[in-house]
Amino acid sequence: MARRPHLKAGFRRVFLAELRQIGARPGLMFMLAPFPLLLFALLAVVFQLGLPRDLPIVVVDQDRSTLSRQMVRVVDATPEVMVAYKAGTLADGRLLLLSGKAYAVVLIPSRTERDVLAGRRPEVVLFYNNQYMTPGSLVARSVGGALGTVAAGISIEARVARGADVESATQAVTPIPVRQSALFNPSLEYVQFLLAAVMPTVLQIFIGASAALSFSRDRQGIAGLGRSLRLGGTLLRTASGKFAPYTFAYLLVLWGADALLFGPMGARFGGSLAFHIAYGLVFVLASQMLGAAAALLARDTVSALAAVGVITGPAFGFTGITFPRLSMNGFSDVWANLLPVTHYLELRTDNILRGAPLDISLPAFGWLVVLALAYGAATLLLLWRHGRPRPAAVPEPAR
Repeated sequence: MARRPHLKAGFRRVFLAELRQIGARPGLMFMLAPFPLLLFALLAVVFQLGLPRDLPIVVVDQDRSTLSRQMVRVVDATPEVMVAYKAGTLADGRLLLLSGKAYAVVLIPSRTERDVLAGRRPEVVLFYNNQYMTPGSLVARSVGGALGTVAAGISIEARVARGADVESATQAVTPIPVRQSALFNPSLEYVQFLLAAVMPTVLQIFIGASAALSFSRDRQGIAGLGRSLRLGGTLLRTASGKFAPYTFAYLLVLWGADALLFGPMGARFGGSLAFHIAYGLVFVLASQMLGAAAALLARDTVSALAAVGVITGPAFGFTGITFPRLSMNGFSDVWANLLPVTHYLELRTDNILRGAPLDISLPAFGWLVVLALAYGAATLLLLWRHGRPRPAAVPEPAR
């Protein structure tokens, strides 16, 4: 039986050897595509509604008048909140708020209607739990808007009753109307706000960890990185052959998540598809280079994975999605600029949501390319350092 000839040293030989290594490790194979996609599916289930609805609140109606019941109906009609409890005293409402059963307490004091009819200005009080910033802000905005509408309606009715026409009464209530236009995410959906940002941030951890495992495994092996360099022939072919299987897998994950986001979930895509593919590719490559460089700097596999976790784990806090980067200190700004996902999310927001011209996105794209080149150069340098043959130790002469 004729033996199959060996492949020449080069990219293909390293690529096939890496595929065999992945196939021999089910855990690593599961981490390449199934686990990130499963995680994205779970996150998609959480954010499928797009907007929080029917957040429970408590109403303490001490007036029990026609006007107070109207206020309660208007507040309950807003889609974001739901009057889930009606308490007799403020102390009962406070207990519901502290127990976590409600996000806010609306207190309508006694004599509210009487004061309104007498031309006085009664005060309706809203207590809300802003420790949970998202639901707290939603409740405050919704309840404030609903009660403001009721107050404006009462003022207009009072002026009309005194003989003014509806138009002049409306102008008197709002002498300088403010027109608000919410741009780029007008419905305030959390699909575009959080889900589209969480997935790449989590994926960066997987990409870096996979690259760290790949290079650390070879480094800790019997033959060391010298075997990989012999298979590849050159530094560049060796590195590209080892990266290629993970690059293909994670690009499919990234684009598969986008297909679900812009398809069944109905998110809007308003930019250039070719540019989106380009900066997605650079993002995956830069994240891989970061993980590989960490593996070649660390002493062992555990230290390499720990380094990747420390660098990429808190990335979401530095991206500027939830807390503005302009308000961060210098350390946070440096950390954010060293993370590939920061610039990827900036490019994604500019391209997909804002539809910004290409020249506006070029600085962020250029910085992402610089990160990929810098981490790639560090990887090649460390790969050469660890893979070069060590000089044989000269035995000391016997004395």
